[in-house]
Amino acid sequence: MMGVPGSYDASVYDHFEDKDQEGLWFVKRYAHVSGITIETCNVCLGESLPPPDAVDGIVLAGSYNSVHDHTDWQHTVRAWLPSMRRRRIPILGICGAHQLLAHAEGASVVAVDGGPFAGTFPVQLTQAGRASPLMRDIADDDCFHYANSEHVVDVPAGSTLLAISSKVPVAALDFGNHCYTTQFHPEATEETLGTIWRFKAPELMSRYHAREKGDRLVENFLQLARDLKNPKTRDRFI
Repeated sequence: MMGVPGSYDASVYDHFEDKDQEGLWFVKRYAHVSGITIETCNVCLGESLPPPDAVDGIVLAGSYNSVHDHTDWQHTVRAWLPSMRRRRIPILGICGAHQLLAHAEGASVVAVDGGPFAGTFPVQLTQAGRASPLMRDIADDDCFHYANSEHVVDVPAGSTLLAISSKVPVAALDFGNHCYTTQFHPEATEETLGTIWRFKAPELMSRYHAREKGDRLVENFLQLARDLKNPKTRDRFI
């Protein structure tokens, strides 16, 4: 997840082979998707974000920093995104990135009532969600991993609600032109997300389980980004 170094306890990941290098986790987890090459960038460490003509799709990670923190990396991402949106480059924003995009479009981001929403919980798809290529092979009551102290509470103008979940009424959004966001973490496993609570709230770790559809959603997005580059399948998504 994105975060200013020192703003989170990186030692919770010390028992993982790649420590807190979540970009490497993502590469290893999804390198099997045919026809794609995954490259990583950590804007929080000052790495330069790619220009529009250098990428065919973007996955924006979750964040340890609130949208209300206004960190340097958040300003950088906010300034960079419009050029990507104008080029209609597919985007999947996860958790903190979901909040960042929604907040930039005027949505409110507030604290979750009653403390963090942490664990593996079901979603309910809207009619638009059932028809979305992002949600292919995903059904009502399929589960995803959450770790949210804050959440988006309204649907930004011009976007479409795809899924809801108990304490999180705006669980997934379609911003149009192949830009999607999720409040949950489809890229995570019960171990990689649950471990963030190891030291500060270990009782929450037991709320995570492996019965979820995160891989299916991420694979759907990667395949969509790949197929949009293929003229033979492009009309399916435009």
